[in-house]
This record gives sequence, structure tokens and C-alpha cells, in this order.
Amino acid sequence: MNPLLIKLIEEAVFAIQANQLHSAKLLLNKALGIEKNQSDTLRLLGVVAAIEANWDGALRYIDLSIASNPQNGIAYSNRGNVLGQLGRHQEALTCYEKAIALQPNYAEAYSNQGNTFYVLGRYEEALSSYEKAVQIDANYAQAFYGAAYIFWLRKNLDYAIGCCEQAIRINPMYDLALALKGHIFFEVKDYENALTAYEAALLTNPKSHDVWIAKGNVYSEMKQFVEAGKAFAAALEIAPETDFLLGLSIQNSLQMCEWKEQASQIKQLVNGVERGQNAATPYNLISLLDDRKLIRRSIEVYAKSIQGNIERIKQIKIAPKGKIRLGYFSADFHDHPTAHLMAELFECHNKNQFELVAFVYGRNTPDEMRKRLEQSFDQFIDVNDKTEKEIAGLAREIEIDIAIDLKGFTGEGRPQIFMHGAAPIQISYLGFPGTMGLSCFDYVIADPILIPDQFKDGIVEKIIFMPDSYQVNDRKRPIAASKNTREECGLPPSGFVFCCFNNNYKITPTVMDGWARILTSVEGSVLWLFGDNPFAISNLKMEAEKRGLHPDRLVFAGRISAPDHLARYRLADLFLDTTPCNAHTTASDALWAGLPVLTLAGESFGARVAASLNHAVGLSDLVVNTQAEYERLAVRIAQDPEYVQGIKSRLKDNLMTAPLFDTPLFTKNLEAAYCQAYKSYQLDLEPDHIYVDSLKQ
Repeated sequence: MNPLLIKLIEEAVFAIQANQLHSAKLLLNKALGIEKNQSDTLRLLGVVAAIEANWDGALRYIDLSIASNPQNGIAYSNRGNVLGQLGRHQEALTCYEKAIALQPNYAEAYSNQGNTFYVLGRYEEALSSYEKAVQIDANYAQAFYGAAYIFWLRKNLDYAIGCCEQAIRINPMYDLALALKGHIFFEVKDYENALTAYEAALLTNPKSHDVWIAKGNVYSEMKQFVEAGKAFAAALEIAPETDFLLGLSIQNSLQMCEWKEQASQIKQLVNGVERGQNAATPYNLISLLDDRKLIRRSIEVYAKSIQGNIERIKQIKIAPKGKIRLGYFSADFHDHPTAHLMAELFECHNKNQFELVAFVYGRNTPDEMRKRLEQSFDQFIDVNDKTEKEIAGLAREIEIDIAIDLKGFTGEGRPQIFMHGAAPIQISYLGFPGTMGLSCFDYVIADPILIPDQFKDGIVEKIIFMPDSYQVNDRKRPIAASKNTREECGLPPSGFVFCCFNNNYKITPTVMDGWARILTSVEGSVLWLFGDNPFAISNLKMEAEKRGLHPDRLVFAGRISAPDHLARYRLADLFLDTTPCNAHTTASDALWAGLPVLTLAGESFGARVAASLNHAVGLSDLVVNTQAEYERLAVRIAQDPEYVQGIKSRLKDNLMTAPLFDTPLFTKNLEAAYCQAYKSYQLDLEPDHIYVDSLKQ
């Protein structure tokens, strides 16, 4: 080959590596002047065009390169890369196969092949390709990273860490591998090592907004919300339009009850949702606004973004069996609020009519609750090491008739399982307070108080209307026998005790305004709150003072065991609910412990949960429709000892007779809904709203 031509091509390669694309093109065009159809020159022009996202140009040059030299395996691999960018993955695989046939020791082609197998969800073949790449070149860091990523997806975390370490050993500045190492440590709650990995990734690439976000998520999990806020702010400065970053930042502020920017943040968030932007995380608007249609819109946008190109598999119709096979999917089959509500339901299910299969994932721990739950299921399958697609495939293989998602868009939720299609009937229940925004969910379980007919337009799914409350409860939840005094819990020895143990993020400026007016009207009263973090405690005290209340009128409770937590409710006089995001499990806890709940019912799912519970326990008179009514009734109850005692007595009498805590009745009603959905499926009918008539005798 002409020495000048060699020199020009070498300089062009260096220019491409330095991202000096204009210089590279000048050099390559000079090379073409020396030899018009030189294969590597044409191939490199294709590479430059690909970097510039000029896919047509890239293919044209690479095809000319292959025509010039059909034995150029690198050109075939480059062609596969371009086809992959165009979504033509099967064609890309053909190119990699050709490249490997021409150059059997071409590690990069194997690695690229692995990347394409990954995109197609063919993980075993991807791992095999990566393995071949590193067998050829033990220092091929990208192949180790690719394998690490697949092991991470499949929850084989030890293998994932090992491959990450290999990639980083080869290239200590490999920011993607460093970030992935952080993600893996985050998943196992090793937050210190996660932060160390993210810091190393940011030293390599300080402009990686994704790593700043990941770092913020770690701090958030550690309840170091100020540090989390700094990380989210850094990400916003680098890439302010990043999907859902605005909502993530706002939610972090809510955790601290930091409200000074809230009005402008809400306006910005609403504008983004109305324009169809990926702005709000699922809980954002549920926490901030009572607008069912806007909440639905925001959830639909979020759901679509994580669905991508996943399509629900329509499986071959499952013929009736002796029993209807129910699949319950959750990360909460352990000591968790969802398990505290549902444990007795699993025990009450009619095992002659239903077969129960638990699909268990997430960071479950082998505690007493898990042992109790395991005894209720016919199969208790740990699927944490499988991808969402694999879990859905397993559910179809087992022939689950009805799949019930108990997580939704909450922490450790895996809604993609249902996007792939786990069963012919798919139901969202309990974990997430609202629509899933996805057509792959056939039903959501609710009740007529939770979703009145005029509010059905806030829900995508068809609705299973339970006859009482949608929320199941466990009557076996123990309440500690301990008799703590008010003083031992930090409460004054006398005076009315209002209580709200909701998560602090549910407290809004409007809620605090109302509470301040109530406390001002009831002399000597205090408000007993859950103290989730010191930032929220400090800010809430400051906000109380702004409203003319002495900060000591707010008393904060820490986290204790569930039985002791239930017992301390008995020291309070009235639970003041938040809106627009109500107490959910917290309201059930209060009622079960004998503490009445006053709630303001809104129009969205999350704003009507406590109303549903109150109706089902015979306290519908503690459900109001306006802020003024809420405040008047709170003051009236606090100022009339006989009135509050009458409410408590009524609640006590209702606990074991009202529907809310009649778990066997709830189970029968739910099973009737399952049977109706199953019958519709067997008759080839499209899902429609189901109204369950109570089976109470």
C-alpha cells in the first residue's frame, strides 16, 4: 500500500478517536484521491458518518468498502453496528456472523454480537458471545461490562460485580463500569460502596447526569435528603430536560417538607405533564394535587416511557383446570406494610377453588412474616434472579390464570413483568394508589367510595368494585400490651392529642395551614407526627412557628416495632388525615388500634382511601368534603369529650363486625370478582367493570 495512503489513514484513525471528525474527513478524502476504492478508507468514512448519526451515509460508505474488499470482516462488524442503531437487529446479527466467519479471532465482533443479543433479550447467547470475546482478548473491557450488565439484570449480583471489577481492572477510567458497580451495590443496600463507585465514575466523567441522579437516589435511601438535593441539582444543571428528573428533585424536597419553591415547582411540573413531557414520577402529582385526569395523564406518560417497545404476549387460551391458578407478584412477602394487610387473605383463600403461587423478588428477608406467608401458598417461587421477561415467561409456563401485581410503581416494583404478559388476566392491587396507566392491566381493584362512577375517567383499567372497602386487613395483627404513658412518648400529660403518622412527604403547606388553625382553636392541644428525618422535623417546626404556633405544639414519634406502633395510637384522641394523599395502611393501623380518623375526601384515588376505610368501619360521619368542614369537625370533636368518646366506642364496637376487618368476608367477595373475571375470559369477552355483591349473610 502507498506509504502516504497508510499515513493518511493512520492520522484519520487518531482524529476519529479524538472526535475531530472534520479533520478525519479531510484526511480520508485525501486518501480517496490516492486510491479511489480503498476499502479501509471507505469504511472509516462510514464510521465517521455513523458518529454523526448519518446512517444512510454510513451504510453507503460501508457497503462500498465491502464491495471493494468482501473479505473485510471489520467492515461487516461496522455495518452490524449501524444496522443496530437503525433497529434492524436480525440483519446486524447476520453481519457479525459474517465478520466472525472471516476473522474468527475478532473479539470486537463477538462483543458487538453480544450487545445485539442483549437488545433482543437473548441473554444466554449474549453471555456466550461476551465469553468468546474475552477468551480471544482477556483485556476486552467492553465484553466484561456487557456480561456484568446482563448478570445485573438477572440479579446474579456476585457475577455482575466480578465482571465489573475485571472491566475496571483493564480500564480504571471506565465510567460506565464504575457506575454499574454503584448500581449493584445500591441494589444490595451497600450504600457506602455504591457512593464510592459513583464518586469514581464522576471523577472520570463529571458531566454524567445519570450518575449524579444515581448518587442522589443513594442519599435519598439513606435519608440524607440535603445531599440528595445537591446531587439532583447537579444533574439538573447538566441536563435539565432529563426524563423525570424534575419530579425526582421535587419529591426529594417533599421528603424534607421543604416548601419554599413548591408553588413554582408544581406549576413547572403541571406544565410538563400537560405537554406530555416526561416530567412527573408516579407519586409526584398524587402527593401534590387532587386532579384525577392530570394524575392519570402523568402516570400514562411515565408508564409509556418504561414500557418502550415491550408488547404483551397473547398466550394460547388456557383451558379450565380443577382450580383457578392465582399468581401474586411482590417484593413485600416479608415484614412489610403490604404483608401486614394481606397475610390473612392468603390464609383465607378457598384452597379447593384456587391454587396460590407467589412470585417473590426484591430484597426479601427470611423473617417471621415470610415464614407465615410461605405456608399459605401452594408454590412460593423466588424469581429475583430472573428478568421481567423471564418471570412473565415462567408465569405463562406455569399457566397462571390471574396475575395480581401488589407493587405497581412503588419501590422494587417490576411492572414490566405484566407488560410482557404474565397471564391472560392481569390485575393491579393495593401497592400503588391509582391507575397503572397501561392497557396490559385488565383490572384494578377498588370500591364505589374510592372511585365513584363520576371519577372513573381517572383510571385506565376496568374496575373491580368491591362491595365495602377495596383494602384487605389482617385481624391477627398484634397490638403490644405495653402501657406507655404520654410522658414516655414525649406528649404532655394533659390536653387533646391530634395524631398523624403519615409519611412526611404527604404534608403540604395547605395541610399545615389547616392544622395550625385547628391547634390554635383547641387550647392545650398538640399534634403528634411521625418524624421520618431530622430535616422534615426542623422544617415542620419552622412552618408551625410561621403560622403562630409554638414549635413544641408538634411532637414527633420515631420508628418502632409494629405491635408497639399500634399500641401507641391509644395515647392519641383523633387522627388528622392528609390530603390529597391520604393515609392508607396508616389509616388502617389507626382504626385497628381504636383511633378514629378524620379525612377530607377528594376526587383522585389517593385522596379517597381513608374515606373508603371509614365507610367500611361505620365512621362515614368522619368523612368531609371541604377544608372548612374538616377544620370545624376536628375542633368540635376536640372540644367535646363525650362526642369523641362516643366515636371511639362506636369504632370499638364495629372492629369485629364491620366489613373493614372481616377478612373472611373480604376474601369471599374478592374470590367472586376473580371468578367473574375468569368466566368472562373463558367466554372470550373483553374485560368490563365488575360490581361485586357482598356475600355477607
